[in-house]
Amino acid sequence: MLNLFERNKTLPSVRDLGVKLYRLPYSLDRIPLGVDNVHIDVHLSPQIYNALRKAAFFLMIRYSKTEMFFKEFRKDSCETAKEDLRRVCNDVLLDGINKAKKSSDVQIDYLAQTALVKLFLQEIKAQYKSLVDQLEPMVRIFQLSDKHDQNDVFIIKEKISEVKIHYHQITRFVGKELFEILAEVNNRKLRNMRETHFLSEDILPSYFFTNPLLHTGNPNDDFFLIEEYVLMGQRSEDIDNYKSIKTTIYELLSQLDLAREDLGHLSPKRTDPKLQKDDSFFDPNHDLHDALMMDPDNMDRLLNAFDAREKGEPENQTGQVSSETRRQKTRKQEILLDHFYRRFRQSGLLRQIVADFEMKDVYKKYCPPMTPRQIREFLVDFWTRISMRTQQKRIKALYGEDFSIEPLLQTVQQIKRCSAKEQKQYILMFLKEFSRYHRDLYNFRLLAEAMDSINLVTEEKIILLSRENRTLFEFLLPDEKVKEEKPIANHVIIKADIRGSMAINQTMREKGLNAASYFSLNFFDPISSVLAEYGASKVFIEGDAIILSILENEDDENVNYSVARACGLAVRILQIVRRYNEKNKENNLPALELGIGICYCEGPPSFLFDGDARIMISPAINQADRLSSCDKLLRKIFKSQDDIFNLFVFENEPDDIGETAFEDQTYRYNVNGIELNEEGFNKLNQEIKLQVFYPPEQDKSMKFYAGKVPLLNGSYQRIVIREAAIHRLNPSALDAVGKISKKYYEVCTHHKIYRFVEEPF
Repeated sequence: MLNLFERNKTLPSVRDLGVKLYRLPYSLDRIPLGVDNVHIDVHLSPQIYNALRKAAFFLMIRYSKTEMFFKEFRKDSCETAKEDLRRVCNDVLLDGINKAKKSSDVQIDYLAQTALVKLFLQEIKAQYKSLVDQLEPMVRIFQLSDKHDQNDVFIIKEKISEVKIHYHQITRFVGKELFEILAEVNNRKLRNMRETHFLSEDILPSYFFTNPLLHTGNPNDDFFLIEEYVLMGQRSEDIDNYKSIKTTIYELLSQLDLAREDLGHLSPKRTDPKLQKDDSFFDPNHDLHDALMMDPDNMDRLLNAFDAREKGEPENQTGQVSSETRRQKTRKQEILLDHFYRRFRQSGLLRQIVADFEMKDVYKKYCPPMTPRQIREFLVDFWTRISMRTQQKRIKALYGEDFSIEPLLQTVQQIKRCSAKEQKQYILMFLKEFSRYHRDLYNFRLLAEAMDSINLVTEEKIILLSRENRTLFEFLLPDEKVKEEKPIANHVIIKADIRGSMAINQTMREKGLNAASYFSLNFFDPISSVLAEYGASKVFIEGDAIILSILENEDDENVNYSVARACGLAVRILQIVRRYNEKNKENNLPALELGIGICYCEGPPSFLFDGDARIMISPAINQADRLSSCDKLLRKIFKSQDDIFNLFVFENEPDDIGETAFEDQTYRYNVNGIELNEEGFNKLNQEIKLQVFYPPEQDKSMKFYAGKVPLLNGSYQRIVIREAAIHRLNPSALDAVGKISKKYYEVCTHHKIYRFVEEPF
């Protein structure tokens, strides 16, 4: 009857108690991946590796109590190492803040902090191993030394064994002290800087990186839980295991008149897609309750009526309304706390909770070898106490003759005398600590996932590769920064392909001549000598072809003519080859014929490294290759024609309507011609002023654009572009069957065309 009454009892509204949803802005989803396409590449200052290594090792010595074995350890040297670490952490994190501000993306700041956390955790493990590795050889040294007796050998062996047994405790204490340094830098020195640049809701809370779960290998360890949070059962049948407690709190929160529209629209379940897959953590029916539970202050807002009662009602000059409102809120908190109290008492959790807090002063006397949970069982279970008393002789053998269970029996009496008010206070304390554990567990999983996605690169080859591909995030000290080359914004590829190179090579061989020197002196060397005038550089030489690039850098006004200069360079290349051809003709040497393709590509290229050689990867290279190509059949047809144009582009008339649109259906005649892609022509139109000319026969399918190109040496070069329609061709009869709207663009070289447009200049 009582249970039915309590179940139907109406609880007060909590909408005016200021309950909030837990919101964490943390994510790295906007950060681009590194060169392996899996992880984010981060390069941290080498100085922070050195400072962290030194500080972590000194702290390992301190917390393992092995100072006597290390002459270099002094208390002041440890403090100096910590101060050095504090300084470099500040500079590295400040660099992250500045980069985040420059990029208008706070996630870069998150990345810098997360990378440091990952490095700290890695170095803690590494320095523990280093400690053991330095201690173990000392056994042999002590055995062989005349200065040490057998007792010294025993001492070092005992110490090594102790260090190994207390691995988790030592690394946890070292980790907490190191992370306190990180927290101090973030909260005291950099807090104002972040508030200057970022919205307050986008700044990570101080507890995010001081999470105790970062420093334990077992989040369910009894000693860890009772020291950092609250003791919880580990067996599935335990009424106080994590899942059971969470279910009880879900049930209680679901009885309150809370709705998402009252509190906002954000919750961890909805803001973090990565953890949605973790069904063991989030119950899809209770994501709102998870968001409420992960703010420990909500437990005070809902249940803490003690502060108001103890402090009394504050005097208020504005009248009775404020005081009355405060009393109403306090009354609601009292009713809610009574409701929670009854529920915990009915479930059997209450006595476990009270014992958790009452035992904190005595459990260390018995642990180890006993565990905290065994102590709690003694306190709450009559039969466990009877069993321990009957085994007192055996227990004394472990503890010594001075073993006594009297302090435990006194604690049992304290628990029995605990008043309802004290029990309610313990419930409130328990709920706040459990909420903090629930929040920290969520944050730990979120941070662990982020750390797994980060690659702390130290290998110079990977650093260089990632840096060149603009996927490396570097957080350095001021003295480590070099003047950075401005990142590439766009690029142009020029490919000049020699026609009939195999036939030329064969002819030269038959005459006993050197084909390699012929190509070098007549093609590669003369071209290399003029590249600087156009701001071009070699990408690579591909047998009978040369591939060049002109790069545009961000915010660089001096290189806004990349396409114009590429066109000018292509014309210059053909002029050079023609001049050498005239000389070679006099010496009865073969003439060179070229096909040139120019492709503009928006955005930077990618790079890889073969040793120290940087290799460019870009779709523009493939497209320039197609633009410079020449169909063999078309070459036979056009070879006998003496035309002022050197480029004709056709589109295949498909036999099958279902032919894929991804295949290149164009083919071309390109002998001593230069083709510019459409994107390149559009960019050229932005770079320089182009005047339009129509041919005398008024062929509207063709027109010319003329302009002047500024070169880096201060001179100017005239260029003319021919725009013409691509004809559709019947492949079986090689007959033109019409024109299509798509255009192609030839950079002209014939002197008659330049004379035609000469007048405006």
